[in-house]
This record gives sequence, C-alpha cells and structure tokens, in this order.
Amino acid sequence: MANQSSRRQRRQAQSTSARAQRSLQAASRGRHHRTRREQRRRRITLIAIGLLGVVVVTSAAVPLLIGSNSNNSSTSSTSSLPALTSTTLLKLPAASAVAQGDGAAYVTDDLRNLLLRFDPSNGKVEQKLQLAGRPAAMVLDGGDLWIAQMVDNEVVEVDASTLHVVHSVPVGQGPSGLAVLGRSVWVTSVIANEVTPIDASSGVVGTPVALAGGSVRIAAGFGALWVTGTGDTLTKVVPATGGVGAPAQTTVTVGQGPIGVAAGAGSVWVANAEGNTVSQVDPTSLRVTTLKSVGDDPLSIGVAGGQVYVGSGTAQTVKSVYPSPGSKTLKLDSTPRQLLAAGSGVWVAGANPGRVLTITG
Repeated sequence: MANQSSRRQRRQAQSTSARAQRSLQAASRGRHHRTRREQRRRRITLIAIGLLGVVVVTSAAVPLLIGSNSNNSSTSSTSSLPALTSTTLLKLPAASAVAQGDGAAYVTDDLRNLLLRFDPSNGKVEQKLQLAGRPAAMVLDGGDLWIAQMVDNEVVEVDASTLHVVHSVPVGQGPSGLAVLGRSVWVTSVIANEVTPIDASSGVVGTPVALAGGSVRIAAGFGALWVTGTGDTLTKVVPATGGVGAPAQTTVTVGQGPIGVAAGAGSVWVANAEGNTVSQVDPTSLRVTTLKSVGDDPLSIGVAGGQVYVGSGTAQTVKSVYPSPGSKTLKLDSTPRQLLAAGSGVWVAGANPGRVLTITG
C-alpha cells in the first residue's frame, strides 16, 4: 500500500510539474506576443515621426540599386504593360514631404530643418525657410503650406509665394500627417493618438479627437478622413455637420502595421508595413475587399490617374499594384517616404539619399 501511495504521489507531482511548465510556456508565449506587438507599435511610431531612414534602411542590408535615377525604367511583371520611369527633380540630404502647385514645388528637409521652394523644370532652389525642428508632413491648401513639426509639436502655416510664416499653432504630441477636408486642415498626432482640426482661414485650433485605434497617417476622400493606427486598424472619421458636435468614428481592421493611406480609384488604400500587404477598403461599407501581398516593407501609397502606387522601404522601390492584370516595379536609390499624386503619376519624397522624383507609367 505504501508503494502504491508513493507512486500516486509521484504521478501527481509529475502532473503538477507538467501543468506548471505548460503555464510558464503559455505565459512566455503571451509575453513574447505582447513584446512583438509593442515592438511593432514602436517601429510604426518611429517611422511616423520621421526616423524612417534610420529605422528601415540601416536595419536591412540592401545595396543602393540605381545611381543617378534619371529616366530609369523598371522590369514589368507583364510584358504588355509599359514600364515605370522616374526623373530626379532635386537632390538633398533628406526629403520628408513634398508639395506642388501653380508651377512651383516645395520639399521639407528634416535633417537640416528646412523648407525649400524649387523650380520643378530644372531643380533650381529659389527660396529657403529655416524651420524650428523636424518637419514630418506637409500639405498645400490654396496659397498656403501647412507643415507638421515633430520636435515642437506644432503645425506651421507658411505663405507659399513668400515663404513667410503666417501662423504657428500647437497640436498634440507627435504630429505625423496632414490632410485637408472642408475648411479645415487635419493633423494626426502619433504619440497623442488623436487628430486635430485647424481652421484654414483663421489658424484657430479645434478640439482634438481621440482615436482608440491610434493615429499615424491621414488622407481625405469620399467625404471623410481616413487614419491609420498603431493597432492594425483604419479609422474613418466624419466631421459633424457645421462643425457642431464630435466627429463620427468607425474602425476596421486592415493588415499588420498600417502606415501609408490614400483615397482614390473608388477605394481607400492602406500600406501595411509589417504584413507586406496593401488593403483595399470600400469607403461605404468599410469592408476590406482585397488584401494584396506586395512584399518589401510597404510604407507609402498614392493614387494618380486611376493607378495605385506603393513605396517600399526595404527594397527602395515604387510599385504599381492597381489596376490588374499585373504590377510594375521601379527600383530607386532612395527610400520613398511620401507619394504625392501629381497629374498622371506621383512625386516621391525620399531619403538615404534624399531625393525628389517623379514617377510615371
């Protein structure tokens, strides 16, 4: 009997030890998953605040692919498709954002903290404005440029013709994206997890809107704002009629690590950096209609002429991913941080090294 009791005790001890081990393993897996999620959110935040050149390029052993990058063509995945071509408009230490209108072009350099106006026909810099620190995003609205500055947590309004500062307004911590909707300029704040309206006429700052899904990049289209978040989400924000009341919010899960967002060609498009995918979202039903694998760390996205372009950080490429039947890829020597729709193509603000380029085809 004593031997049987001893065997039972050993079996119970072994069973308890096994359960404890499984519990420890499960806890370890949970910590691992939480750590990976936090690392992903931190990476997205770093990219959004303008450290993309350091975070992406130095973490991948990728050689520079093309030298001067002037009028280089890609290899198309479908032989009948015309190739993408690029032209370098301007070389500079780092380009974080680009804008163009009325025959003039503008670029922010977040290494030298400068705003430059240049002639797009010859790349000649016509005027410079020293900024306070780390310009991360820019949008042109009428005759004014609006620039989000990360260091000072402010948005600066600049007269596009004179490059004189009109207003400088404080916003939430970590301003990372800008879009124009109605009479307001809207700014995302990646650290504060909010989006804030600024009256485009007066420069008066409105009430910040907290976004549970996070606030990384922003686009305007289909009567709404579209905001990528740090939690693998896209949030649709519809301002209240007449500006009275809180905006309506609806959130949809897209791919892993969404950063770039653009509206056009009948859909909202999201570049999911961690998942290496692009999500196509129906703006009415807010349903992901297509999740397309594109590879190579997609960071930026733009829509021009009914065509969707994606900029990849690791491979330093721009790729056409819509419409079907196939995509076209153009290799760059610069990391595409922003894609701006311009006519039938896109302009690229790039880093490592800094470039402003046009992409057509």
